[in-house]
Amino acid sequence: MYTTAPLFGKFHSPLKQAAQPLRRQPLHHLESLCASWIDPSLLQTNPQKANSRKRIYTPKLTFFTFLDQILNPGSSCRQAVRQVQAFYQSRPQPRAVSPDDSPYCSARARWTLEELVDIRRHLAEHPAVQSLAFPIALPHNRPLKVLDGTTFNLPDTPANRRAFPQSQDQRPECGFPLLRMVGVFSLQTGMLLERATAPYLTSENALEKALWPTFAPDDIVLTDRNFGSWAAIAGRKARHVDGIHRLHAHRNADFRQGLRLGPNDRLVTLAKPRLKAANFSQEEWEQLPATLTVRLVRLRVKTHNGRCKTITLMTTLLDPVLWSVHLLAQLYAWRWRIELFLRDIKTTLQMEMLSCRTPKMVHNELEMHLIAYNLIRAFMGETALSCHVWLERLSFKGTLDTTRQYAQAIARLPASHRHRRRALYAQMLATIAGDPLPNRPDRFEPRCQKRRPKAFPFMTCPRRVLKAARKDKLLSPRSRRA
Repeated sequence: MYTTAPLFGKFHSPLKQAAQPLRRQPLHHLESLCASWIDPSLLQTNPQKANSRKRIYTPKLTFFTFLDQILNPGSSCRQAVRQVQAFYQSRPQPRAVSPDDSPYCSARARWTLEELVDIRRHLAEHPAVQSLAFPIALPHNRPLKVLDGTTFNLPDTPANRRAFPQSQDQRPECGFPLLRMVGVFSLQTGMLLERATAPYLTSENALEKALWPTFAPDDIVLTDRNFGSWAAIAGRKARHVDGIHRLHAHRNADFRQGLRLGPNDRLVTLAKPRLKAANFSQEEWEQLPATLTVRLVRLRVKTHNGRCKTITLMTTLLDPVLWSVHLLAQLYAWRWRIELFLRDIKTTLQMEMLSCRTPKMVHNELEMHLIAYNLIRAFMGETALSCHVWLERLSFKGTLDTTRQYAQAIARLPASHRHRRRALYAQMLATIAGDPLPNRPDRFEPRCQKRRPKAFPFMTCPRRVLKAARKDKLLSPRSRRA
């Protein structure tokens, strides 16, 4: 900006200095893309905590650099540091950045788990995606949530082994530390609402019980048969939470008993088990009712080979008019989507094997993966609302690839070009909507491996023993004569 004078010609106006902050480029290319989704106050420097000093790796820069690592699976800390170096060297006044990745790793460690959890919950509760419609009309528009568990491998370090022991089926130091997680997802949005983690030796039922405060009254929870025990159903029902579960394998379904509600539809009363559940205290067990009334529904479903199999559902939705057998079958079929959610997290974002070497950073890395997952689901939800497409037809991997490339293009535009940035953002959403998944009903993909693994033996003893044996073999008199 400049003005003119009769004698001196053009000279700079003080308004130019005032406009410089408006033209300032973001510190990271993801900052412009996530501005409307992540509350800036959650990324600011807190003078009362470890991030109070002015550093090169500010909390905002560290967060977006860490997030970029997650969105680009396989990225190392060295690559992240080189990205920061390249940015500062491109500035008019370059700033010296150490090529060592230790300052960046220390900056990641200054983020607390509670701060990352707040960001993940903020994304899950964002009002922009709460109006997504479910393809099936539900009575009273009750929220649907799905629940399931999974495990993750961790680097084999002494600290991780102490915090997360490996499976007892493996010999000591011949496996990897294991972390178990149980997550609650919203079936309408696909967002991860809450999760509970523990070492592998902790049961999924104990972690599921820790997630009960996540459920609100009138929620409907869809689970597999592992979470369909009497104690779990009764405990959730005490919180006014209904569920649809596959009948537990150890419970017999006798349709000759109970009250007949229709064909293959019975109302039965189950007595309280004599033995207390392992994950309940004595006081909690005594507070549960003596009986539990549930519905048993028998269904015949087609398999991939054209045959039929019979499955039995157990639910606390007792009204056969509001919740017909056909509606219950449709809802339970949607439970399979949690397997796709977990596949997006573990396979697409490559979280099946984490990389951090300490328990604290393992939890931070896990939470960053969940933030990245919720962020991609947020873009999918915004695309579904703005482009009027079904959320289920959008590809998670396609959204990840599109946002990753458009984020760099948006960041290259000056901050003052707001209209061009908005237009490019709208084009990004249109590109995501224009690449839908094909309609593949009854798709079946066998779980088998085509690529042959290397013919190396399995590790049956600790690595130090293998190294010592190799060294002794090389130093033996027979090997010397050879």
